[in-house]
Amino acid sequence: MTPILWMIAASGVGTLLLCWCCTRRPVAVLAVTSRLLLTDDEFLARCRPGTRPEVALKVRKIVSEQLFIPVEQIYPEDRFVEDLGAD
Repeated sequence: MTPILWMIAASGVGTLLLCWCCTRRPVAVLAVTSRLLLTDDEFLARCRPGTRPEVALKVRKIVSEQLFIPVEQIYPEDRFVEDLGAD
């Protein structure tokens, strides 16, 4: 198993995590920390009319897992690059 080194830098927007993994170069992951946590019901209430709840919650979970962001901090109106730091 390859060891992973994490470095944390806090700011007013969130926490930037730098990860040095097997590529030996830093990979930045933005952890959004200054937002209210949304329950599944609150998340679904913010979705557009006609959104299938099971699909919306599944996509939310996948985005959470792939971007290392707690699922409760993902909003339906989030933009991948601007809000979640996925670039």
